[in-house]
Parts: sequence; structure tokens; C-alpha cells
Amino acid sequence: MDFNACSTASKSPVLVVKENKSCFEVVNSSRLSITKVKVDGCLINDARMRCDWIIEVGDPVNRALFVELKGCDVDKAIVQLKATLVHTAARYSESSKQCFAVTTRIPKHGDSVRKKCIDFHRSTNVTLSIRNIKSSFAV
Repeated sequence: MDFNACSTASKSPVLVVKENKSCFEVVNSSRLSITKVKVDGCLINDARMRCDWIIEVGDPVNRALFVELKGCDVDKAIVQLKATLVHTAARYSESSKQCFAVTTRIPKHGDSVRKKCIDFHRSTNVTLSIRNIKSSFAV
């Protein structure tokens, strides 16, 4: 995996990745070094499951945000995020990790969504946030 070829570094105050109607935004008011890594179609361009983006915060990387921009299939987004955590485990072994599934339509934030997040954390030791259409994260 060639991280350099698939990465774009920035210190801009807002970094945005989007696909169709789903959007993930990183608010970088401290102007930290942030790198967005295109996973789907660049870092991993074979048949393996993978998420869309990894946002690396800090230099060296102290936090990795795994982002899947999805239509409405939350279960598939979870599988893709878990797979990417496994594929990139060596690179981010010393980094704090968080996962985000941003969908265009999710069921009401009830017990089923909460249970998916709890199960994800139990199996990966990484927190999962499921958001509808747009998600914003401050570093």
C-alpha cells in the first residue's frame, strides 16, 4: 500500500470529504497537520472491502479517522470500516482510532443503531459514530 501516492496534506481550517449526498468535515481550528488518504480506489484498489477515506491528524500521526460515506447500508459500512482497520493495523498501531459511517438514510437513532456501535467497539476497541448526511469532527 502506497500511502504517499494516495495522500493529500493540509493545514486548512476545514477539510471536507464527500460522496453523493454524504459529507464528512474536519474542523481544524488549531491548523494541525492533517492528511486525507483516499482508500477506495487508490490505497486499496483490489476486491478487498475498504472504507472511503482515512484522515490522519498530526505529524507523526497520533489520530486516525476512518470514514465511510454510504447510501443507506449501515451494515456494509461497518464491514468496510472493520476491514480497513485490519488492512492498516500496522500503520496505525500507535494511533488513536475512530470510525465514522455517514449515510444518506439511517433508521432513527434507536436501540439498533446504538447496539451496532456498542458491538463495533467490543470487536475492534474503536468507537463508531453513525451520522446522517453530514458529520463534523473537531480536532
